[in-house]
Amino acid sequence: MQQNLVGCAFCDAPPGTETGEAHTWGQDERVTHPICVDCAIQTEPDPDEHDHVACDGCGLVVDTLAALTRFRVELGHLEGPLQLCARCSPGGLATYWTRDLEEHLVATPAE
Repeated sequence: MQQNLVGCAFCDAPPGTETGEAHTWGQDERVTHPICVDCAIQTEPDPDEHDHVACDGCGLVVDTLAALTRFRVELGHLEGPLQLCARCSPGGLATYWTRDLEEHLVATPAE
């Protein structure tokens, strides 16, 4: 079942905002969400530890990439991966391979 969304699924961008697509895989099918330019280009720097991964949305650090939902972004000339935690990902954990966030939490971003 496909949902028709307007605006950006990752922030409060209003309908009519220029959007592209962010794709990930659900349990049985590919899931697509509209994404605006601001959300598509948000990236957090890599944490110091090589085995730790940061959420591109909020900077939360986990000890395994599988604790984040991976999206493939396509928006004009922008194309690439986006890794988001359950808190930043629309609808929470959207992928069947994503592990429980809390048990893999290493650090939260400074507020």
